[in-house]
Amino acid sequence: MTVSFWKHHPISDQHGQQLAQEAIDFQNKFQFDFLKLTPAGDWLAVCYGAKDEVWENDAVGRRKITEFALEEVKDFYQLQAFTFQEQLLAEIIQALEICCREVTVPVYATIFCPLSQLIQIAGLELFLKAAQTEPEAILAALDVINQNTIRVIERAAEIGVKGLYYVSQNMQTDLLSHVLYQQYGQLSDELCLRSAAKVLDSIIFHIHGNDCYACIASDIPKLYLHCTFNPKSSLLFEKTGYPIIYGLPASILEQATNEQECHEILEKFPTNTIFTCECVLPLAFPDEQIELWNKVIRSL
Repeated sequence: MTVSFWKHHPISDQHGQQLAQEAIDFQNKFQFDFLKLTPAGDWLAVCYGAKDEVWENDAVGRRKITEFALEEVKDFYQLQAFTFQEQLLAEIIQALEICCREVTVPVYATIFCPLSQLIQIAGLELFLKAAQTEPEAILAALDVINQNTIRVIERAAEIGVKGLYYVSQNMQTDLLSHVLYQQYGQLSDELCLRSAAKVLDSIIFHIHGNDCYACIASDIPKLYLHCTFNPKSSLLFEKTGYPIIYGLPASILEQATNEQECHEILEKFPTNTIFTCECVLPLAFPDEQIELWNKVIRSL
């Protein structure tokens, strides 16, 4: 079983060299089996003009979008192809390049799926309005985002990235219906994931949230699903046929104070091919507990 954990690096996540150095320092401290670079979750939305606030002590290091890039449905038609001169895009590419050069384990790039990017760019309210009044506007926007996302994945592969951590935030019943995701998100995901499978060694598809559904194309190569263990939604994911990584919540991970307690926790959760957290570790999660879990998993 392989093991890796990751954290956000607020403030540094706006600067390629600083983000890379923090990620490398974290990797060097624990010697994980792969390094996942963790930029701000909205980093691609910012490249389209969304604005976020300075990190203000969020426990896991997240930034909040304060201004959407799109104000009206007609704006969905105005998205442009990336030039790769976008400031934050250049910073994250630089961070990935440094990580690939400085560590010996595979590096994974974190990229949000096109539908999640669009909702970050427009806001859920405007997206739902477009879905009701002008669905072709959503398709036009997604066409641009799909192609940009694929180009970013290909660029990452060119500089040595080996894996993709691909995130869907909206495959949750309280955010978006299964019908809407199937209508607008599934094809975009398939295009991006199949493109990624051609140039990368591994894909971890992170389904974010607790009450999620399965809306995933079949037979995508090299794909693992990553989700929180939930008896209801986990059964749906298992029916997709993809191997599943059940990430443990930090609240569970932090309960263990010795190796025996780690083993007792492991007995209650499905076995994983990759052992990690459910999404991202809190900034204050203790190093000694990371080391404890790292030691236990490597002894299995």
